[in-house]
This record gives sequence, C-alpha cells and structure tokens, in this order.
Amino acid sequence: MENVCIPMHVDAFALCPDNCNGESKIAPITQPNYTGLRLDSHLIQHDVLDHIDFHYASPAELNPRLSDLGSNPRRFKFNRMGIHLSWSLPRLYRTAKVTDTKSDPNSKKDNSSPVYRPIPNRWLVTRHLHPKSYKPDNADIPEFQSWIIESDVIRKITEIPDTVDLETDVSPFVAYTGDANAPDALKAQAEIFLGQKLDLSGWREGDQSRKHTKLTIMNSSNPLFPDYALHNTNVLSMIDNFAYKKDPKDTDFQYLTQAAADYYVVGWHSDGGDDPLMQSQQDALSDRLTPLLLQLDTGTDTQPDSKAKNLASQKDATRCVSHAAIYNVQYNQATKQRSIADEAARKFTAEVKMEPLSLGTTPLDGILTFLEAHQKDVETIFGQGTKNLASEILNLSQLLYATADDYDARVKAQDLISQQNFSKTDGGFQWSFSGRALPGGSPATPSTIPDPKSHKSDVDYLRDLNEAQRKLDLGTRKLKLLQWELFAEWWKYVSEFIPDLKKIQRRSDYKAVVDPLIKAIKDLQALCGSLQASVLDLSGKVSCKKSSRNPYFQRTDPSLCIAGLDSGWPDDFMDRLFVHGEHQFPDDTTAVNNIYQRNLDPLPTDHGLQATIKKVLAQCLRNSDTQNITKTSGFQSWSGRNPFIPLFIEWESTYYHIDINKWDVALRPSPVGHPSSQFRYGPRVNLAGDPANQADARKLSGRVLVLPQPVFSLEATVFQVLNIDPSDPNLTTQQKQIVSDIRKFKFISAPLSGLTSHLLTRSEGGHVKPNVRTQGEKVIPLGAAIAASQDIDLDFNALKLIDAESALTPYGSLMDFGKMNYPGFPFKGVTHGQMLFTKLNIVDKFGQAICLGPPGNKPRLRHPTGQPTTNVFPCLSDYLAPTVLNGQLNTVFPSGPPGQAGGDWPLCQFAQLTPSINQDARINSAFLLRDPLPGGQFSAWREASDFEQPIWGWIIINYADYGLQFFLADGTFYREIRLGGPDDNDVSQKWLPFDPPPAGSGLAESLQLDQLIDQIHKEPKYLQSFFDIINKAIATMPFPPSEYSGFANAVVGKPLALVNVGWSLELSQPAIKPQNSLGNRSPDPQKDLESYKFPVRIGDVERTFDGVVGYYLTANNSSRTATDFKTVFTYFEPSAKTDSFRYLSPDSPPENYPTLSPYYIQPETTLNVTAAHASKYLITTALIDPYTSVHAYSPILPTKALKLPAWTVQSAFDRMSAFFRLGPSLVTQDVPTSYEEAKRGAVLRLPISGRKGLWRWHQPYDTNPLDVNALPQYAALEVEEDQGKVKFEEAPYTFVEGFLQLMGRLGKADLEMN
Repeated sequence: MENVCIPMHVDAFALCPDNCNGESKIAPITQPNYTGLRLDSHLIQHDVLDHIDFHYASPAELNPRLSDLGSNPRRFKFNRMGIHLSWSLPRLYRTAKVTDTKSDPNSKKDNSSPVYRPIPNRWLVTRHLHPKSYKPDNADIPEFQSWIIESDVIRKITEIPDTVDLETDVSPFVAYTGDANAPDALKAQAEIFLGQKLDLSGWREGDQSRKHTKLTIMNSSNPLFPDYALHNTNVLSMIDNFAYKKDPKDTDFQYLTQAAADYYVVGWHSDGGDDPLMQSQQDALSDRLTPLLLQLDTGTDTQPDSKAKNLASQKDATRCVSHAAIYNVQYNQATKQRSIADEAARKFTAEVKMEPLSLGTTPLDGILTFLEAHQKDVETIFGQGTKNLASEILNLSQLLYATADDYDARVKAQDLISQQNFSKTDGGFQWSFSGRALPGGSPATPSTIPDPKSHKSDVDYLRDLNEAQRKLDLGTRKLKLLQWELFAEWWKYVSEFIPDLKKIQRRSDYKAVVDPLIKAIKDLQALCGSLQASVLDLSGKVSCKKSSRNPYFQRTDPSLCIAGLDSGWPDDFMDRLFVHGEHQFPDDTTAVNNIYQRNLDPLPTDHGLQATIKKVLAQCLRNSDTQNITKTSGFQSWSGRNPFIPLFIEWESTYYHIDINKWDVALRPSPVGHPSSQFRYGPRVNLAGDPANQADARKLSGRVLVLPQPVFSLEATVFQVLNIDPSDPNLTTQQKQIVSDIRKFKFISAPLSGLTSHLLTRSEGGHVKPNVRTQGEKVIPLGAAIAASQDIDLDFNALKLIDAESALTPYGSLMDFGKMNYPGFPFKGVTHGQMLFTKLNIVDKFGQAICLGPPGNKPRLRHPTGQPTTNVFPCLSDYLAPTVLNGQLNTVFPSGPPGQAGGDWPLCQFAQLTPSINQDARINSAFLLRDPLPGGQFSAWREASDFEQPIWGWIIINYADYGLQFFLADGTFYREIRLGGPDDNDVSQKWLPFDPPPAGSGLAESLQLDQLIDQIHKEPKYLQSFFDIINKAIATMPFPPSEYSGFANAVVGKPLALVNVGWSLELSQPAIKPQNSLGNRSPDPQKDLESYKFPVRIGDVERTFDGVVGYYLTANNSSRTATDFKTVFTYFEPSAKTDSFRYLSPDSPPENYPTLSPYYIQPETTLNVTAAHASKYLITTALIDPYTSVHAYSPILPTKALKLPAWTVQSAFDRMSAFFRLGPSLVTQDVPTSYEEAKRGAVLRLPISGRKGLWRWHQPYDTNPLDVNALPQYAALEVEEDQGKVKFEEAPYTFVEGFLQLMGRLGKADLEMN
C-alpha cells in the first residue's frame, strides 16, 4: 500500500545586522531558565521564561544575539546569521486524544488524561543554492546540500562539544527519565538539550552513540516550543548560515555574504509504531485520516482520481511523510530584506491617528470594535473595497443572533452578544422523571405511593437522587480548590527563604495549615466516593434521566486585537487538510540524485519510505515557479520579504482599584453610541478629583499566545449568515467579491491571560510541580519534592492528593507588598477598577518584535505612583470604555473630553473593568412553591419540579366589566374586582357564579390571591394603577402564539400569570483565598465576598421579549404574610399616582433594584443542600406574560432567563372560560322562577352568534329571601342564538341579569363566524 504525503507550511527569515535598524526590533535570545525548576528558594521561579529585554536590541553591535559582547572590538556572530527556517506541524500533532473518560483507580494508567501524538523526529532539509546567485562567487559550496535533523536527540551539557552554540544549535529541554525518585531529577534539567543537525553524507539511522526520547509538542513544558524558532532550533527549525571552508583542512568557516536558495523539508517517524497511520490498521485509510483532521485528495467530479479513491478504502499498513518547500529565499549580509515587521511597526508611530489596536471582551468583540471605530478610514488599513464589507460585518454581528431585522431583535441580539464575554465551566447535573407524557399534555408525574419495602415513592427517590447529585457536584468542585490550596502551601514553603533560627516556627506555621487541608481533602474524597455510589444506586430505583444544570460563568480577561497584521498562519489552517498518495507525485526521480551527490541513499526503506521521499523531492524540484504564499500546499514562494508571524505578546499594565462604594448601577446608554441601553456599572463620582482612586495601584503582566482563530471565526460567521460556500464554483459576482474582500481583513488576537490571576495573587507560567505525569499515566510525586517538604507533613501520600491541580503558582514571597507603601489588600476577589497598558511587545516566531512603550524587563515596582506616561490608546469596546461624566471621560487621572480618531469613537488609554467576581459564579432562577402544613402554616420555599404547576394564580382584564378576574393555577375562577362603587372598586364573592371547589384545595394559592385582592380593594387608585400597568405592558408584549386564539378567554383579554420566582447568586467553589505571604491579607475572604451586594434588574420595558409586568418582594420564610403586596415594582408608569407603585424609570436610583450577594453551600456540613440553596433565593412574586421569558439582567454575569413550560399554560387555559356580566337584557321568554326548576334545564335566547353549546347563561337565584346577606345561587342555562326574530314576538317581556359564559375552545368555524 502506498504511503501518504502530508503538506506543511514553512517560513524563512533572513537575518543580518541591518535587521536591527528599523521600526521593529530583533529580540535577543531569551531561553527558558530551567535552573528555576530547582527546589532552592534562591533559584525557584514562578515562570522559567523571563520577559524579553529589548533595551539592547539595537544597534546590532549591542544585541547579544548577533554580536559577541565579550570581544573588543565587537565581532558579529555570523554563525547565527543567514536563513532561519521554521516549519509548522500539522494540526494532528497539536491536538490530543482521550481514550476514555474513566480510569481504573488500581492502575497507574490514566485513560482520561489527554495524550498527544509523537511528532516526526527525523527531518531531511535540503538547500538548493541558485547558481551564480551567491557571493563570494568563488566560494567552494555545493549547489545542493542536505542535513538530517534528529529532533529527539537528547544530550547533557557535558556531552556537547565546545564548538556547539548552546543558544542556536540545540534547544533547552526538560527530560523525565521515568524514575520519580532519581536524585537529580530536577537539578539536571538546566543541563539537558534537545536536537541535533547532521550532514546527510555519513548519517545513518540507529547510531547507538546518540540517545533519544519520545517527543511530543508538550514534552518541553514550554508553550512556545512548537513554533518559536529560538526555542526549537534543530528540532523544528534550523539556521542555514551558508558556511563553507576555503580549504577542507581549515578549522574556521567562511560565510557567504549573498545568496538565493530553495529549501525542501521532509519529515517522518523513525519508529513506525509512532506513525499515526500505523496505529489503527483495521480501519480504511479514509477512516484513519478523519480523526487526524486530514482528507485524501481524490480529485474533482470532472477529473476524479480513481487510484486515490481506491487508496482511501485500503486497510493495509501505511506510513505518512510530512513535507514542505519554499522557493527563492534571498539573503544579503549587508542589507536586510523587505521587512513586514517594519511595515507593521510604522502603524504604531506618531503619524497614525490611533494605533491599530482594539481591546474587547472577546477576540470577535475586539475585531468588531476596531471595524466600528474605523468605519471612516477602514480602507486606509485594509485596502480598497473593504469599507462596505466592514459595514455589512457590523450588521451581521447582530443579525447572527437575531431572528428578524427589527429593533427588538437587534436589542436581543446585543444582549446575546454580551453573554459571549464570559467563560463557562461545568454547572453539575440534575435528574428528572423520564416517564412518557401524553402529547401536548403535562409531563409524566412520578408516583407518590410508597414502596412497601423501602417506604419510599418515586418522588422520594427522585428527591434523594437530586440531593445526592447536587452534593456530589459541590464536593467535586471544592475538592479541586482544596487540592490547589495544598499545592500552594507546598510551593510557598519550598520557595520561601527561612533563616535557621526561624525554621522550627515556620514549619509549625505551615503544619497548622497543611494538616487540616490534608484531612479535609481525604474527608471530601470519601464523601464524594460515597455520594457517587448513592447516585448510582438511586438512579436505578426510579425511571429517570440525567441532564446538565446551567453552567457557571466568569468574565473573561479582555482580548487585545491588532489590525493590519497577518496572523502568519495559513489561510486554511483550521480546515481539514488535503493529503496525497505517493502516486500523485512524479515517478521519475532521476533529478533527486543531485541531492544525494552520488552518495548511497541513507534514508530508511521501511514501508517504502525511501521511495516516497524521493518522489516528494522530485516534486519539490518541479514546483519552483509556485506563487502560493498563504495555502498549506507543501510548496510556497518566499515572495521577496521577511515575514512577520506574530507568536506571542508580552504585556504590562497598571491596574487602579476603585472602591466599590464609588460605583453604581443604572440603565446606562452605550459609551460608544450603540442604540440600546444596558444595565451596567459605572463610577458615580469624578475619579480624577480624588487621589484615593490612584492609591491602590498594581503592576500586572503576562505573556499570551497569539491566536489565528479570530479571523477564521469572522470569516466563518460571514459565510454562515450569507450562506456562502467559498468552494462553490457557481458563486455570484457579489458573493465572489465578499469572499475576496474578507481575506483583506487582517487581525491577530490574544486574551490578556494572567490579569485576573494576578489580582487573585496567583501567577501563570512554567514552573516546577511536586508531581510528574508520564503521558497517559497518573501523577507520581517526585522524590525531590517529598524531601523538600516532608518536614511540614507533605510526604508521598500528601503530595499525591494534589493530583494535577498545580497549574498556577501562589504569589508567596514573589512580590513585596510593604504595608507602608501598600496599605490595602493586594488580593482582589472582585475586580472594579481601570487599567492602562505600559508595555506591549508583539513577538514573532523568529524573534522579530513590535514594541509599544519603553523597552524593559518585568518591573520590580509593585506599587506605581504618579500619573502614567504611557501613550497606548486602543479602541475600547462598548463594555470596556470609561463612562462620560459631565462631558469628560471619567478616569483615575484626567483624560479630558472624549477624543476621536477620525470619527466618533472615544479615544482613551484607560480601559474600565466594571465590577466582576473573579471566580466562577452563576445566577440561579427557579419557580418556587410552598407546601401547606397543619395549622394554616406553610413549608419553607422550595424549587418547583418540572412536573409541578408553578403558577399560583391568573389575572385577566375583563374589559366588558372594567374589572380584573382572578383564577387559580388550574384555571378555576376565584374572584373578580371591578372599578366603581363607593370604595372605587367592588369585590365579588369567591367562586361566584360557579360552585366552590372541594374544601381544602388550593390553600396556599388562594391565600396569596386573597392578600393581593385585599391590597387592591383597600387602597384607592390601586386598581386603576393596576389596570394601567397591565394595559401598557400588553401593548408592548409580543403577540401570543396562534393557538392562543382558540381558547375561550381570548375573547375577554390576555391572561397574565402570577408566579413566585427565586433568584440567587451562587459560587461554584468557596471564596478564593489570598496567596501573598508579604503584605496585608484579609482574615475572611468568604465574608468579604458575601458582603458585596450586586443589583439585578428583573425585567425591562425596553426589551419587549421580556414578560415581566411587575413584581413584589416576598420574604424567604414560611410566614403566612410573606409577600409585601403594598409595593409593586413595575417598568410601566401608571396614570394614577400612588405610593404603592414603584415606577422603575430608566433613571431610577440604584436602591430601587433588588440585590444578590454571593453564597456557597458547604457539602460536608450541610444536611440538605437543596433546601439550603432554596433558602438563599431572593423571591419576587411576579405578574408575567405566560408565553414570554422573564429575565434577570445583571452587570456582572450573563442575563438569566426563565420561562413557564408550555403545559402549565395549556392545562389552565383548557379549564379557563371567558365570562362577563350582562344585563339587564330584555328577553321574550321568562327564565325559570326557581333554582330547582332551572337545574332541570332551560334555554335562553340571546342576540349572540355561535353554535349551540358555545355559550352558557348563569342566572342568579335568591337562596334565602329573609337574609339580605345570603349569597345567590347560579343556575346554568343553555343559550340559543337569536337571529333577530324576537322583536316580533308578543309581550310580556322579561329583563334578566347574570353572567354570559363562553364555553370551551373555539374552533375554526367559531372564529370565522365571529
């Protein structure tokens, strides 16, 4: 079976001294300092990779990368100059696979751990030097020269010859030998290097003098390793310095001063067992390629490749070869080539009105922000033809979420877009009854009949199951936090310098924290194990199904977007990559003999690899005229310029913490001019006028990888909305123009990872960990880590408890927050402040950099003072722009009026970080119920199950009688109150004109209804105001679904539901604790966090897709008078002014909004977590549209929506009937004279239309003539349609007065008749 050829992307960079002269900079080599992995307080580091120091990046004579600083006069290091070649691994080597989600606790294997595939470890690199292109032209250098790069060669520093440059000939590496107890497992890491370049001539596979290691992209523990050429030299990149010798006997090399060359790169696995196509031979080749994100090129419909199609179905063993070629690469030692980095850096100079930067909450938000801010000058950045497309993209950003192109749909879309500003984490699980429900009816209801043996019903089992699951979820999340806290104590101990005189005391201090932590982790592990068994047992005792609860959220760190820069990644990087069979390459490989220079071919013959590689090289020799630059075809042109391929950004900023009491919440307009207002935070005082706002300042920094996804996401979004397939040959001219123009939008993006971590006194970066994990196995504590911490009881078993929860390090003594200079708490459990950039270094894969701000190392000043001097002015997103107060940007230092950059966009260096909890949290919402207890009392509030009716009443405006009709949850009529009478309103007796329901039913429901009706009745103007808000609300509500017209009550008015809704703010874990050893620390971070009161807005008049008419506040207890019906909060202003109606206008003061405080339920000590959660609810008794969701709008978390299940509405409407008072009406036939006679049956003719049985007349009869207070009885009479003939009948006539009722559902004929 033939082998498969996988194309790669390769980049080439020509480096010479002149590269240091320009707007961009050449980064000195900064390698990972693996000495920082040693458990020595003087050496250990939170991040083994320091920020790059650009102080001496230019001139070239001062740059240590290019110049020997120890020589006098300075000498250039020409061995480091020439062509830097770097190839990008296909995505199949960048993604991990998980074999199983569960692991055997008795096995050292961990099937749930992601496993990365071994990368190709043998690379043939061939240089084809163009004849007559090089100088000196008499240099004795071959036309073809080839090297073999053994990527997996591992050597200690003592094994490396002195002639090897440790910075450019090898790559620093972390190697684990498999022995966790090796005494030098950590100390030796600073002395291990990876990779070796060998001449092809004389190379043979299997040389025993070279040691090798299994290599994946994650082996080095360096996230930059796969793509940063300065960290993977002779592993995934190499330097061709054009060295040659004038005489073979010479010891020193000479270097070409000018050259042009082509480069071919071919890679393979030396061990066939590592080849991804050899690992599942039972599958057809096409099935093996699919999970590898690959696809065999089988030709087109018009020109199919039958051999390729046959190859796709083969199941035989095969191998893969990765290949790339780049042509016409130019080098001149005296003059640099055209520099894309310089061209990009010029956009950040003073000549540009606004830097091509934007700061958004997400990468896509950053892109849209930039396009919106630069609508008037977008073509100057991206080229002609992009202005109109930019406008279309901005519209699409909302239409993607909207269902219609109208104002309401766009407002809803804007709300949905804002929810993308948060990251999600698992919210746990819940169980529901899985019995079969009748179509269109209520869900299946579990049995309440106890089992004779267990004495428990299905309802009991389901309740116990959800209780166990909820407690298990709480315990699992808390366990991870405790594991990290145990690691934090280990880290702080091993990194702290402790004088001998204080060791006993400090060890005692640490033990006082460590020992309870160890016990808590073990207890929680036991509890979770027991709960897991309970869940498994209980789920088998009742018919049930498992579903996910709503996730927890945390606001993401802002994302930086840079416009006008190509990401450097191939345009098709995120696409499934097309690969080829070797038959699709030339059979004639004669020309390849020139590459081997008459030497025997040393390449492996396993599975025909040697022949395959020859065919690939033959194709490389033929494709030198390619013009491809951006596609992953395996063949590309260098195109006469040094590329700029941004890889990571190093940033620093100053954060100013603003007291929470200086913020308030209101329905504020967009600071950047968006049409819809949002419920958001903003400072309510002039910040620059108070020096206290500048006092709590922190220096933050981080390093983040540049992502290619934002541009790909933008492109995919546009194509999705416009239904465009770029590969479709039948695209219209307009569609082709869109496909062409969108590629002109060049963006790179990176989240400012580390910002929140710093505020939590945690640090990100590569660091030593107490446990080591071999890929696919469980963690094992290192012997060195045990020895360093066993004095504080962190032995083998204790360190194993940490598991893998060691990604971040605690500050410990990293920063000195002196109490004199920093009187506050460095730890910020909640962000509320402003920040500005003090440094931005955009570094590419070859070490080219665009630097904003003064060059420098990570600052040691942790408490900056004075007004910052930075000049970085990004375009700020709607969610990050400072508010405007009195015509000025309200910032901690004076910023003046909002500036513009050729438009209306605010120009400001300060980004506003509104209050947000710095850990995962969520807003819970639920419909609540109370169960009646003996003595007229009620149980505590609880969440309604999905099979329980959450509605406790209905209200319908009876326009005919100008009254309100009240119904119970099931649609049974309860009472009516009408305008008029001596008290401004008149309340009917209960149930009339119907018979009362059986005694004892609906006690809790009728109690709340009674309280509401009593409040309406006893306060003048209350009923009129109630009318007003309902009428105004209905006028703005969306139309009900079409099936609503079939219900009888549709004739009278739209029913509104009365519900009890609970809202709460839950933390996923206990409050995070401060981790700074130096400076002030809060004694109770949980209490600090719970002291925050975050306002929420229940409903919104501007959002017609919200169903809240008004709401009352209800106490969360079992009192009979729990609801405060004296005050109704509503967004609809009544015409009749009354103190009972709290009108929530757009400028309502913050105290009009209810608040939520964060809470956490401890799983170990809480007897009933379900009840504990319910006790935390803020309860609103709301009047809502039953067809529309109700929302809680929060400025700190995504909007929370809650909607009534359809069955709750339908079951009530089926019972509910429309009726109204009528009379006196003149009829020609008298009604029966007694109630008993009427019950035997009678017919009344009225001038109404409708089929027989559609209407019913309720005629009152006096039950006790001697008692004026006795209630009448109503007899139901049939109604016949009067067709106008009654006026000709003879007298006597009779006046009747009663109730006319519309019966049942209206059919199509009834609707057409009416």
